[in-house]
Amino acid sequence: MIKLYVFLTAAPGADPFRHRGAAALGELHRVAPAAVEYVQTRTLERQLSEEPPPFAGTAEFRFDYAAPAVEAASDVAKLANLWADDASASKVVAGHERTIMRLPSHVHGQGIKGVFPFDRKPGISIDYFQAYWWRTHGPIAARTEGALAYFQCHPLRHLYENGAPGFDGITELHWPDFAAAEAAMASRQMREDQSQDALNFADTDTVQLFMAQEEIVQL
Repeated sequence: MIKLYVFLTAAPGADPFRHRGAAALGELHRVAPAAVEYVQTRTLERQLSEEPPPFAGTAEFRFDYAAPAVEAASDVAKLANLWADDASASKVVAGHERTIMRLPSHVHGQGIKGVFPFDRKPGISIDYFQAYWWRTHGPIAARTEGALAYFQCHPLRHLYENGAPGFDGITELHWPDFAAAEAAMASRQMREDQSQDALNFADTDTVQLFMAQEEIVQL
């Protein structure tokens, strides 16, 4: 499955999306008919930090094949009627979505998720970064306390030929509620095991964590 993220900015407290429900679905079919899934993710008012969240939300599309995802990413303006007039696309990433861990109890659209876009550690290759993040760090992060699911998005390799994508990687961690997310982020497993291993492949200064909730438009 190929996933396309469009990271949106908007005025503080403003809904970055123009439509909900059936209206959003109708517009999706008009502007991105090849998308097999579409999720509107809105940043929560409550965050794990006092810093303002970097994005108002993400428009998330899934495609069966790379070609329509790349086409949409290269001309994201064609999708713009999905978001509000005062919202704008800030970063765009198309990549392979990898499910590292997902419990049977996890249902898309329920609970909350942490979105962690970031760049790779300077000086390491794309191949090394993607392999290490997936095969070495993945099993460590899969043990995140209280998490219901953990996904990685690895940008399509050929996108680097025409300039770097918006981020080198995007992590999603899903929890049943905010209290579970707070406990996980404060846990020894996150603060020590994950944080120490992240230094081997990630530029930790580039991580832009924000807490959000999904609206499932098409799944």
